[in-house]
Amino acid sequence: MKKLRYHFALIIKFFLIFTLTSCFCTQKIKVLPKSLPTATLGTPYYEEIQVFGGRVINESFRYKIEPENSGLELSSTHAQPNNLYNHLIVEGTPKVTGPITIILFGRTYGTMCPGGKLNKTYTIKVEE
Repeated sequence: MKKLRYHFALIIKFFLIFTLTSCFCTQKIKVLPKSLPTATLGTPYYEEIQVFGGRVINESFRYKIEPENSGLELSSTHAQPNNLYNHLIVEGTPKVTGPITIILFGRTYGTMCPGGKLNKTYTIKVEE
């Protein structure tokens, strides 16, 4: 009976240690590339962005492009329906010179612990 209690207590301790230590880990969200290349006014632009470190929750994903009339748009590929916002495409023809800012926001799904946060800002320099 004492051996059974000892093993049971050992299993409970192992479970608690595993549970507590796993919640201290955080998902590391990595967005590549680190920066986007320079664009040329009036020339078609195409770049891809990849999000690694977890599946982006579709309902949480938001983005903002400034200025709004820049000529560039952000879209997702539909090749992987479950990971719509893990592979993004920036494309269009720049209509303004100067910097174009793209801001990405979102969250990823978690497992035993909360998911990670996606917060990335790109600045594309547009030259004549």
